[in-house]
Amino acid sequence: MSKDTVKIAMLSLGLLVSHAYAAQDASAILLRLEAKMSGVKTIEADFIQEKRLSVFSRPIIIKGKIFIQKPQLFSWHVQSPVRYSMFLKEDVIKQWDEESDQIQQFSLERNPGFSMVIAQMKVWFFGAYISLLKDYDVKIISEEPVILEFTPLQANPAFGLMQDVRVSFEKDERYLHQIAIEEKNGDVTTLTFFAVKLNMPISPFAWELKPDAQ
Repeated sequence: MSKDTVKIAMLSLGLLVSHAYAAQDASAILLRLEAKMSGVKTIEADFIQEKRLSVFSRPIIIKGKIFIQKPQLFSWHVQSPVRYSMFLKEDVIKQWDEESDQIQQFSLERNPGFSMVIAQMKVWFFGAYISLLKDYDVKIISEEPVILEFTPLQANPAFGLMQDVRVSFEKDERYLHQIAIEEKNGDVTTLTFFAVKLNMPISPFAWELKPDAQ
């Protein structure tokens, strides 16, 4: 065996060992985050969503609020630039938009594409992070505060569309600070959360769709 072959073999072995340690470290962090977030039963937060499209020079800014009551209730209210609301309970979604002023309802069972999107949303927002290891390669960007980068594996249905998802956590690791999703076409969506309230009673009006009912 030549010296060059030995060097290549040692380098390959070193990369494999480094990747194994990185995977173990990522798993440990995901388990810790999941344990801390499991103690959070209700969430109320304001958000700003910034969408940077490759075809536009200026970002699209959306502002609103989210409400979560584990394990089944989730609502998303966009307040500007247009008003839109979505309410999820178990496998039924209701949504309302200002333009039509109509409430639509449908089942996730009959909409597999939308069901996949909602399932991913629930993972990010509800904190079931260890389950992501089967669909994503996880890279640690920072440990204090925790910032993780998730790259879809080839078997993941999102592989053809999504480049990566970068998730930043609050210092106490009990909830998200920011999610940044980069698509393969160059579009980037960034969700930043603030004024977060954890384990506080949520008003019944949070589950209403029309703003005038809240």
